[in-house]
Amino acid sequence: MKLYRIFLPKIYNDGTPIEDKKLRKITKEIRDRFRGYSANPKATFPIWEGAWEEDNKPYTEPVICIELFTQDTFDNQSWIRAQTETWRQLLGQKSLFVLEQHAEMIRKLE
Repeated sequence: MKLYRIFLPKIYNDGTPIEDKKLRKITKEIRDRFRGYSANPKATFPIWEGAWEEDNKPYTEPVICIELFTQDTFDNQSWIRAQTETWRQLLGQKSLFVLEQHAEMIRKLE
């Protein structure tokens, strides 16, 4: 199994807010493909903040984190990689941060 954490910015590079319909489009694509995810895309203030440095200039931006737990298959990995590029372009970003981790579900014993 894989756990993907997809960090999506809530603002464009110029500081203007990204339209909710674009973020809903992304979550719909994930839901349609995998039948579920975890996120709070309508949060007024994000729980997450991204920070990095590029060319000696610090950057910060509010982000939402979409978590996706799915089977570790070539098709799923390929889809995530292709969609990340599509979403990057949709959101006008230089890059998007996606974390991929090996994961196992602990099942409740009855």
